[in-house]
Amino acid sequence: MEIDENEFLRGLGCRAGADEELTRRMDEAAKRCLAIAEPRCVAVRLTLNEDFSLGETGFIPAGQDIRRHLLGCGEVYLMALTLGIGAERELMRLSAKSAGDALLFDTAASCAAESYADDVCADLELSCGRRLTARFSCGYGDFPLESQREICRILRTDVRIGLYCDENFLLTPKKSITALAGITQEPAGTKRTECGHKCAACKNAGCTFRKGV
Repeated sequence: MEIDENEFLRGLGCRAGADEELTRRMDEAAKRCLAIAEPRCVAVRLTLNEDFSLGETGFIPAGQDIRRHLLGCGEVYLMALTLGIGAERELMRLSAKSAGDALLFDTAASCAAESYADDVCADLELSCGRRLTARFSCGYGDFPLESQREICRILRTDVRIGLYCDENFLLTPKKSITALAGITQEPAGTKRTECGHKCAACKNAGCTFRKGV
């Protein structure tokens, strides 16, 4: 898990780079975030049935975008991960003290969560010996956010990693991710042919944070 400077700047909306002072503050926020984070994850390998249900769970991911994303896959990994409650508490502390420091820490934590998710997927790909698709989370495209509650239930994230989904289908701690990744028939390490950016499934083409797809 790491916090990439370019991703950090993108998260802050800085397109012209950072001056010396901003670079120093970003570095401090990143180091603080990585020191506090207690990353935890749970993942399960499931059959992708003909009716698009996952294994014996009865869960059928809704939406056409996730179906297109998993086309050709016979199995998937269902996963959830979190940076832990420590990062949440630090953000609350900073929010009461300094809006600027809170923004930097919040952005650093978002970058760390994404990086951790990438590491998890890399480990899963290595363990199964087959290439994984890019991870696909609830809220991407037409895959509804409401599915987060079902994913958390199946994975028992509350007792296993301390991750909860509330009545609005939002995660606590906030710096957490739920996702699916398809298991392809290609060997692990094979270069992806599909775009790995979640922006590819987003209809907001004018978003400030949009990556090239």
